[in-house]
Amino acid sequence: MNKKELTYRKKDLLNTIIKGYFRVLNFTCLQLPLSDSSTQLHHKTYNKIRKSSFLPSDIIQEARKDIWKLKKVISKKLLQDKSKINLNNCSIRLNKRWFKFVLTNKGYPCFKLTYRPKKTFVVPVEIDNQFNRFTDYTKNGWRFDNISLLQNGNIAIVLEKEFEEPEITQHNILGVDIGSTTLAAVTIWDSKKGKVKKQLYLGRDVALRQRKYENRKSKLKSLTDRGSGQAKKSFKRLKHKQNNFVKTRSGQVAKELVNLAKKHKAYVAVEKLSIKGKKHKFNKKANGKISRIPYGLFNQFLKSNCSISEIPYYQVDAYHTSKNCLGCGAINPGHVSSNYSLYKCKKCGRVVTSDRQSSLNIAVKSFLERNLQVPTLRIQYSRKPIPVIGLLRPNDVGLAKSTV
Repeated sequence: MNKKELTYRKKDLLNTIIKGYFRVLNFTCLQLPLSDSSTQLHHKTYNKIRKSSFLPSDIIQEARKDIWKLKKVISKKLLQDKSKINLNNCSIRLNKRWFKFVLTNKGYPCFKLTYRPKKTFVVPVEIDNQFNRFTDYTKNGWRFDNISLLQNGNIAIVLEKEFEEPEITQHNILGVDIGSTTLAAVTIWDSKKGKVKKQLYLGRDVALRQRKYENRKSKLKSLTDRGSGQAKKSFKRLKHKQNNFVKTRSGQVAKELVNLAKKHKAYVAVEKLSIKGKKHKFNKKANGKISRIPYGLFNQFLKSNCSISEIPYYQVDAYHTSKNCLGCGAINPGHVSSNYSLYKCKKCGRVVTSDRQSSLNIAVKSFLERNLQVPTLRIQYSRKPIPVIGLLRPNDVGLAKSTV
């Protein structure tokens, strides 16, 4: 939330707190290469910091936890400059002991922050759209146990709410295939009629913009390696801009999917994948595309939007979702070698867009996993029952995996 203009005294106090927190972070970073565990890092830093810092113990502990989470990135930077590491951006996380949301006598909202035992100061909050959203959420049962004080004095709040798992009663299924070229290939499938109601692509611009960002970053990286300080600053700004774009578009596409599910009275089904940190058996260019898929971020947005809108969210096993033919039930290698965007069945000769085929397979598989059914279904591509046993793992055939 945005703060109102602070007095000079409060500005000086805020700067003092931020500088004190920087000193804690920098000292903890210097001890990081000498520590094999978070506990060992605590023993090496806590007593010395407590003697020299006015910050409470809880804030010092949170700083140590944040540094340990970023140990790989920080260790790499320390190899470049062993003397010290400067952290220019930070946020100070405060738990319930160290903050309180209060209203003034005139009814203005503000946060009362404790920065040391029995020492407090008040940050007045701007009554704008962000504050209005905050009040709407808190009225609807959302809670917050901690806040973060940002370097500019604004306050970041993480709201949480427990949702009951909604019962799946819809017969329409919205299958989502998350890919490197198209963020979300969507199929809306009617499980009663075996008919595809709609297929569409969402988030194609993400891959296009990512490619432009990567090309520009590679040029700036080459200039940075030659010693250009300006190129180094531009590289950091561009990386930040890229991350913001991907985050924004992932949230927008997730919202569009939830609106589609509402409109067609469908539940959402996606693959359960593990992309991050895996080495793929492709060339360098293909591996780069796969690593840029914001799978975790997009899934997080999609799941939270489904929870807020009370739409069932279901994750299916990724087994054969890109290989099963819904024209004859045969299992094929997947994509055509000459054209990665196409799927061709060697048995029946059916050619279809691979993303659409996968999203339909995801919708069909979610239906199979939730119901005890004979592993044959009628799909609109054929009047005959199509065997879909290939979508299930051998030890799952004939077993019900109901979530209701």
